[in-house]
Amino acid sequence: MLTQALRQVPLSDGPTDAPCLVFLPGAMCPPEVCAEAAQASGLRGLGLAWLEGPGPHDLPSIAERVWRALAELPGAILVGHSMGTPIAILAALRDRAEGSSRVRGLVLSNSGASTRGHGDIEQVVQRIQNEWGPVFWDSFVARCFHRPPAGALAEAVTHYPQRVTPEATIEVIRSQQATDLGPRLAALGGLPTTVVYGRHDPARTLAHAREMSDGIAGARLEALDTGHTSCAEAPAEFGRLIREVADRAAADPLLSPDTR
Repeated sequence: MLTQALRQVPLSDGPTDAPCLVFLPGAMCPPEVCAEAAQASGLRGLGLAWLEGPGPHDLPSIAERVWRALAELPGAILVGHSMGTPIAILAALRDRAEGSSRVRGLVLSNSGASTRGHGDIEQVVQRIQNEWGPVFWDSFVARCFHRPPAGALAEAVTHYPQRVTPEATIEVIRSQQATDLGPRLAALGGLPTTVVYGRHDPARTLAHAREMSDGIAGARLEALDTGHTSCAEAPAEFGRLIREVADRAAADPLLSPDTR
């Protein structure tokens, strides 16, 4: 079980003695957006609701809580979506700095190393400040999905913002605006990594994805026919990419906890 400092959401069943898929959703998105992809991966999957709770909600503080939570697992494949991506990168950097092997691989989706070129971020902040409520939440969901979710997932996505506060959401966005991880990506070289880009993503471009894949030696870049939430819109393909990262990690003796 993960520490209760971060609420955990079970996403899928899988081997308990193998690295666990740990999903970090975007701000205002429920962990359940990755459930179907987690199931497709064949790994045990857990989502961390990192925006909930008292905070602080700056990126380094969140990443530290994530990294500490990973100590209770037999290794992790960190899967970041949108704002979850810089959190995953920071947690992996913390792991490398400690000479640890908690993080065995990364899947970084629908995001970038910084907010350069993220054209509507100030508009989003203004709407959070002035329009927080169901009308804004619905428009946010529409922005995040090229293929709108249906059924239980649509319900979860629509109602999840009630679990977080506008203050926490703005705090993490401002922290992201002040963060440029580009110069630090080289420290993750050799860590099995796949960067995922959605061809119809209105917020993040191929250039954002390429900066991350180019910055991490050995990283792969994959484009999917999705919007801003690739894990939910193409779950079978996304799950395959997660499994490929896990398989690459399993084949690398340097990522074994006995050799690091």
